[in-house]
Amino acid sequence: MGITRRLPQSIIATIKALNTAKAKKDGAVIPADNILSDATSARLDTDIAAYNAGKAAIVAAWQVFHKAVELARPQRKLLRKYIKSFYTSINNCIDLNTILASARAFYGLEITNRKMPNMRTDATLLAAAELLLTGDAARIADGGIAIASPTIAEITTIINDATPIIRAVSNAKTVVTTAISKLKKQNAEIKDLIKHIWNEIEAFYSLDDASSIRVQGRLWGMQFISIGLPSLISGLCMESITNTLLPNVQLYLVGVGKRVLSDADSNYIINTSLYDVLTLTAKLAGYEDFTIDFVKEDGVALVVNVVMVKKVVV
Repeated sequence: MGITRRLPQSIIATIKALNTAKAKKDGAVIPADNILSDATSARLDTDIAAYNAGKAAIVAAWQVFHKAVELARPQRKLLRKYIKSFYTSINNCIDLNTILASARAFYGLEITNRKMPNMRTDATLLAAAELLLTGDAARIADGGIAIASPTIAEITTIINDATPIIRAVSNAKTVVTTAISKLKKQNAEIKDLIKHIWNEIEAFYSLDDASSIRVQGRLWGMQFISIGLPSLISGLCMESITNTLLPNVQLYLVGVGKRVLSDADSNYIINTSLYDVLTLTAKLAGYEDFTIDFVKEDGVALVVNVVMVKKVVV
């Protein structure tokens, strides 16, 4: 059994700790009593504004990214359809001996089979589209016949319309990555600030007993990891939009030291003696990492479902 102080383990928990401390410092939490040093108070005002701005930038960037993904989805599908139709026509002409099999080389394709180009990601899809245009121009210049269905004019229109919309996904993801990177660069300063705040609180109440210090500390955003009676944390892992069940998700309760996997029915169970404010993370190939903070009572079982968002391959 025991209770120890623990720094926030996620962006959400960090913002909660900072906002709680600022609200107490500014008198929004009764009793209004700023016991922080002037230097720490000034750091809190400056750092919380910068950190909240960084978090807002991430949220805004994700919103733009998800909108770009939605807009690109039909364009991506249409472009793949037209490229496949074009190469199907090429292959049919080869079968009819109106085009030589060696003509596939103009498009960077093997001449001994009928395989389509790699179009699994946005990058390979756009590369295939560009090579189709340049390759067909070279083939026609070499004396080849024009493809009638779809015509090169039709497919050029599709490519020109789809390309900027599909590229917007990659550009938006770059903005997300940059925003996250900028926020991470603040972590060292933020963690140091939180330590200073908590140290000053504990020093001020140092003559009180440990329980009273924790009560006062929580008013200032202090977070604790507590060890008590064993109990279960369990839940279901699913995809965010379709609610598709997700087996083999790797789940990690911060402080436990080992990971568990969701089973064939997408359920997971973690046996732990930890309670208070806890952090659960989840990872699965093809999905964005998942993190959630929650409060658990000592010895009481809790259900925490995991909802994961699919990654977009760009």
